[in-house]
Amino acid sequence: MVVRGVAFAVALAALAPATVAAQTPETFYKGKDIKVLIGAGVGGTYGLYAQLAARHMRQYIPGQPPLVLQAMPGAGGIVALNYSANAAPKDGSMIHLVHAEVLFETLMKPESKFNARDFQYIGRFADADSIGLMSRQSGVRSLDEVRQKQVTMGSTGRDTAFALGPLMLNRFAGTKFKVIAGYKGTADIHIAIQRGEVDGAAVTLANALTLQGAAVKSGDLVPIFAIAENRIPDFPNVPTVTEFGRDANEKAFLDIYTSTGTIGRALAFPPGVPKPFVQVLREAFEKTIVDKEFLAEAQKSNTPLAPMSGEKLAAYVEKLMATPPDQIAAARKINQDLMEEP
Repeated sequence: MVVRGVAFAVALAALAPATVAAQTPETFYKGKDIKVLIGAGVGGTYGLYAQLAARHMRQYIPGQPPLVLQAMPGAGGIVALNYSANAAPKDGSMIHLVHAEVLFETLMKPESKFNARDFQYIGRFADADSIGLMSRQSGVRSLDEVRQKQVTMGSTGRDTAFALGPLMLNRFAGTKFKVIAGYKGTADIHIAIQRGEVDGAAVTLANALTLQGAAVKSGDLVPIFAIAENRIPDFPNVPTVTEFGRDANEKAFLDIYTSTGTIGRALAFPPGVPKPFVQVLREAFEKTIVDKEFLAEAQKSNTPLAPMSGEKLAAYVEKLMATPPDQIAAARKINQDLMEEP
């Protein structure tokens, strides 16, 4: 079951009694639903992990409340982030599979109406790291070769992580990537690669290991760079963009940029939910990620898992939020420059 629409959700929040916050999770959840908010359609990875949570976390929450998806797509997840931070109920009746860009948007756009520091993180199911793949026919086998000749990369738009990754490498590593934007989706980009229209593309690690796994294994697609905080264990010889920062400002920008991969697909409470509810959901999450049925379903559906506790994720967010103001200002300038590159 999926509930759509901001008006409906706001109405639910308005009906919540003021005394609910004083209740314990055990009494509050009895006979109630928990909404699981996603800022995207239900057919993508946000919907996938939200549905996994809905099917398996219930048994570990006091009162075993049903978890019901609430899709609120719009502006790349920003609509849902704004709602969650400013209008969502703060009584524990809604959790949010926060968009991975929550920290990047907070630091790069001072006009944002939410703050990544204020969300109360329950736990992360998986990261959202990405990797740059080159076709066999391109002849490119390493990042060094892209310093010598121009290489084309397919992308849906120029403001996506998949476009900014190659553009950052042009600036920081001296590569000659040319981004060809305008494709409708990943499937269209891979068709373009097969036809030789473009030489490669950056894709999520999940895509590289599942949908493109056979092509990567056979060498038809070759990984040459990663968009991740650290090197990816499945590809230990592939450099990541964070290795190319030349000074503190560039390193700060790269750390902030790759936060989208580290946050990944993570559950959080909106700001203001009482701490006992946060603790109960964190405990439920930790039990869920080792549940045999949960793990079996994830394996059967080839759903990648890379769990991180809510406490560790909150500490990671806090560390980046403490980036010195002058470095944040410099990072914003770098981001703007990249967006304006031809």
